Amino acid sequence: RRLLRALHLVGLDFLDPVVLAALADERPLLLIGPHGTAKSELLNRLAACLGLSHRHYNASLISFDDLLGYPVPEPATDAVRYLRTPGDLWDAESVFLDEISRCRPETQNKLFSVVHEKRVQGMALPHLRYRWAAMNPPLTPDSDPDEAYEGSLPLDPALADRFAYVVELPTLLDLPPKDRLALIRDGGTPPAEPPDLAGLVGQVRERLAAAAEADRAWAARYVAELVGPLAEARLAISGRRAVLLAGMVVAVQAAVRTLGRAEGLADCALIALRSGLPQRAQGRAIEAAKLAAIHRHAVQSVGEPDDGPWRRINALADPVARVAEALRWAWNGVNRLELSNLVSEAYSGLTVPQRYLFARHVLPRAAALECLNVPAYELLAEPLAKLVDLCAVGEHSVTLPRTRMPEWSALSKRVTELARGGSADPQLANILLTLFAVERQPVDTDALVALDARWQALFADVADAQPVAA
Repeated sequence: RRLLRALHLVGLDFLDPVVLAALADERPLLLIGPHGTAKSELLNRLAACLGLSHRHYNASLISFDDLLGYPVPEPATDAVRYLRTPGDLWDAESVFLDEISRCRPETQNKLFSVVHEKRVQGMALPHLRYRWAAMNPPLTPDSDPDEAYEGSLPLDPALADRFAYVVELPTLLDLPPKDRLALIRDGGTPPAEPPDLAGLVGQVRERLAAAAEADRAWAARYVAELVGPLAEARLAISGRRAVLLAGMVVAVQAAVRTLGRAEGLADCALIALRSGLPQRAQGRAIEAAKLAAIHRHAVQSVGEPDDGPWRRINALADPVARVAEALRWAWNGVNRLELSNLVSEAYSGLTVPQRYLFARHVLPRAAALECLNVPAYELLAEPLAKLVDLCAVGEHSVTLPRTRMPEWSALSKRVTELARGGSADPQLANILLTLFAVERQPVDTDALVALDARWQALFADVADAQPVAA
């Protein structure tokens, strides 16, 4: 079943389970995208299809007279009553707060209770079920000046955290050519025969009510495993967000099954994670590959005993320490692909000098254990190949500006110590020379030697043994 396509909204099939889950569990939904990405059209068509008493406000222009009606003092009772207007919130079943990132902070604070508590000025809105909002990408220091929205500001973190589903919409250029053509042809026309959306929502709710306790327990453990890695990636979540995410995993699973799609529970968890991080509303770029790696590690840890390999690995904040721990479990709980992924993730986050030291410690141990795939071996071999090339040349000349002479003096002194001292380490000496002469990197010799010593200790007990049979 193609939910949004049935509403003549093409190129958004990936959002079907998210939208249907949000309709079923009635948690707040925020859409983020450039102008013209059908944010308003999507939400207004959902409301029309469900036959809701719907309110659509421009949050940047809204006043509380629009929400409540006009206040009239009643001296006899020392109270205030509100003169109703056709657009007030009292009978609304759904509210759409458009341009929420363009309203003043004081207005955001007043809308907070509408989104989170279904209240306004402390008064309950008994009919309100759906709270939706939309915004353009917020202006941040990293925004492209040619595409920045000057008036769109990052949402307050507390307000952003009240939206369970935070979803980015694709631009026209992001759509596949076939969908792009279909959108241009008839995407602006509402459907003549809309789908039975209320029936689909009812089916999702039935599945949610009957969700297996084992699935709910799995979702809770999955989110618990996300907490540390997300914080390390500067995507920390609150306790409220953790509870929301666990519920979203089960809701997305119910929606996926209702739509007749094939994703399993772990796939539903990734869908929920991608659409459940509030940092998007603050203009934070979230790398898809990094998020997928965090998800993969969490799935690996769920269901393992406390002393299992992946619980030990994922408990470590340092990616290099994770590699060292995983090498201890090579072929005995961590397979070649999993270890190769860990190596690639750690390598990508290192500076050029750090990559040389990382390869120096990991490559010989991984080669002895035969535990990596070819791309991972090639990644580690790349810096060491430059080291070999340098050593193969009898002489190497380098032209330096006068400003780098103090750096060269400190480097040459340390290289001499490493080459001839009591604790001689000619390989490390040659790495320092390669970084300086070939890579033309600034070399902090003391810091690199100290880091190398730490990593030497980290990998010291990784056995240089033959691989254990899988």
